[in-house]
Amino acid sequence: LKRGSSRPWSQPLRGSSCGLRHPGEMPPVVAFDDSKTWYADLAAPGSNTANVIVGIAEMIGIDLINEPQYLWIAEEASRAPLPPDWSEIVNEDNEKGYYHTRTRRLQTEHPLITRYKEVYYKARSYIKRMETGETKADLLEQPDVQLAAITAEVMGRASKGQPPTTPPIVESLGKILGIDSTKEYFLFRCIKQTMEAYVEKKFDLSSIVQDLHDPVEFLRQIRKKQNQVDIIRKPTSIVMCQECEGKAAVVKCEQCKDFFCQDCFNSTHATGKRRAHITSDVEQLVCAAYEDRVATCQCVQCGLFYSDEGFMYVHAFDASRPDLRNHLKRVINGLVCLECEHFNASVLCEDCVDLFCTECFIKKHRKGKRRQHVHLTIDNTGQIFRGGFLVPPEEAQVLTDRARSTVETGPWVPFRDENLRVFWYNLVDKTTVEQSPVDPVTGVPAAVGLGPEG
Repeated sequence: LKRGSSRPWSQPLRGSSCGLRHPGEMPPVVAFDDSKTWYADLAAPGSNTANVIVGIAEMIGIDLINEPQYLWIAEEASRAPLPPDWSEIVNEDNEKGYYHTRTRRLQTEHPLITRYKEVYYKARSYIKRMETGETKADLLEQPDVQLAAITAEVMGRASKGQPPTTPPIVESLGKILGIDSTKEYFLFRCIKQTMEAYVEKKFDLSSIVQDLHDPVEFLRQIRKKQNQVDIIRKPTSIVMCQECEGKAAVVKCEQCKDFFCQDCFNSTHATGKRRAHITSDVEQLVCAAYEDRVATCQCVQCGLFYSDEGFMYVHAFDASRPDLRNHLKRVINGLVCLECEHFNASVLCEDCVDLFCTECFIKKHRKGKRRQHVHLTIDNTGQIFRGGFLVPPEEAQVLTDRARSTVETGPWVPFRDENLRVFWYNLVDKTTVEQSPVDPVTGVPAAVGLGPEG
């Protein structure tokens, strides 16, 4: 290809549809050269402007008969200069091409045609939406439009050195993925961490919805199974006495088919024919602090059984007995491996915050970055050791509760603001606090949810 050559006036432009002329007139030529106007080579400038506009309209794709209202686009294109960094070149066959010097791209279509085609398509689409009654608000609700807005905001924050995720950004992405943030805390955390990983590794954010669709459904099913396992392994309710309704039942009358505490059974079956009623024991492990709750742990020093809430109430909040705070808690039946769900856990991974038996821990941590994870050992009494030293009871309690919890420390999720200060966002109330809150259900501080990088 050689630069600077010009086409003879008598030779028409190949592929051009600008051939409308009166009989006996010279064929009008739409010329694109370094003078940067559409019709600079015409013998009489402006004399064939109508023909030039018609030819440009046909090249853009405008239907001259049915769409005359879009001819203004062709008229604007006829007056526009050649865009910067573009130059016209002609080959030996006098065929014109256009070369972009910065990107080194060569094309046969004039760059202005490409640009004004987009203008034409957008204008036609806008008119069509107006005719069908589709509003701007409806367009903004479309997932692809929302994702484009999310992507632009995230990349804008990342370019300024700010944390890429904020509560509204993650909430918007969760809405597109169909995640109920007021209930599915775990999935909310997953998409937050995934978005941060995409920005860190410079992945294409425009594909994140497609990439996460199947994994989110898979994780949702896994979460349901995990909840079912937890319910099977530990009952969630206590059979109460049907007489006083204030104490846990200890016997069942086979004739009355009712459950009683010992005092109520003695008072109702002391006389008459009821004295001969046959009873059977009701075997249930009741919390020593709350009789309507199932015991899930045992105090090693006291020997009494408690629910998680009952143990914390007696051993952490009893101001008259500060010595109880040093008592150790042992989980009934031991901590179960969350991987195989068969053997008792002997290892707690401090990075994964999951419980493993020895075999499952080795299988999951023998290669990749998991080889660097810090592991804690668990003895038969449920005590946790780090490097041979006993972990303080408070820290051990937090780690154990977080590993056993299916709500992942409840609705509090940590974020960082523009000044990199940590704040916590509540998924239920949609409120934020600067101090680390404690989840009322699990009793676990939300600061446990903070990773090494927040």
